[in-house]
Amino acid sequence: MGCEVMPTRSWFSSDSWRISLAVICAASLLQVCVAQTARDAETVKSILQMPEAEQVAFAKSVLEQHFPENEGDKFSLLLVNRSALVVPLIESRIESELRSDSRSERFIDLASAMIAYAGDQHSLRAIRKLIGIDESRFGTFIGRTLDNAGKWGNPFGVAYQALELGDETVARYATAWAEAALLSNRMQRTWAEAMLDRYGKVPGDSEWATDPIASRLKDRASPELRQSVVRFAAEAQTKRKRQ
Repeated sequence: MGCEVMPTRSWFSSDSWRISLAVICAASLLQVCVAQTARDAETVKSILQMPEAEQVAFAKSVLEQHFPENEGDKFSLLLVNRSALVVPLIESRIESELRSDSRSERFIDLASAMIAYAGDQHSLRAIRKLIGIDESRFGTFIGRTLDNAGKWGNPFGVAYQALELGDETVARYATAWAEAALLSNRMQRTWAEAMLDRYGKVPGDSEWATDPIASRLKDRASPELRQSVVRFAAEAQTKRKRQ
């Protein structure tokens, strides 16, 4: 890209003229790049404005092509924002692939990861169906779903949804995820906030006795863990009242 400038006399007296010209050219190029990035972002976001029938057609096309790279951003955006629409399509396509004599293991692995990427209740339901086909292959995607749920919101809210499905196998994987996650103070705080959302108050004896997660933890949650979570919940409640 060319840059035209009208240098003053002082520029000709040293190498500063060349430096200034380079800076101006770089700034101009940056403006072009930023504008192009903005246009690309708008193109990606346009998928959310399409009619549902076109979104379905787009998702099916991506699945038929086994996730072409040039459609990755649009598909991921549609997946996260329209998971109720897209996740069942992926799950159905995985089932078809599993029945195929020439199935693509790479596609199945990638498609399963995409379901988990959505990180919500629709992911859980889809993985529950896949676990019914092959638990050893798809069981770990419950934990991956809950990990990804933390990218979009509170993962413990999704963990409660997993337990509410009433499937003991799903509950087992969700509980294992919770026990591992709660080893960190950060995740204890996150659970405290989820409990505050769920009960509308700092959890007391009755909440701890019946809470779907707490009641499933080893030793029904240690006194130390309970003390920590209650403290974090009280802090979160105080902070919310101030806002």
